[in-house]
Amino acid sequence: MTASDFRSLAARCRRAGRDCFDLFAKEEFRRLAQEFDGKADELEFLATHQGRGGWWPRRAAQQGRL
Repeated sequence: MTASDFRSLAARCRRAGRDCFDLFAKEEFRRLAQEFDGKADELEFLATHQGRGGWWPRRAAQQGRL
């Protein structure tokens, strides 16, 4: 998945949260949107700082986290 995919999911969660009447579900949608935005930020950071991140990005990529 790309950063734009995660941003799209975050927007959908925010929209669903606004339209939802269940307060628990509304909060869960808000939390999901924050997590998706955070993942998008992480992917964008890694894309712009390729080769400057030390061992962590290579290690995460080897373990299938990226």
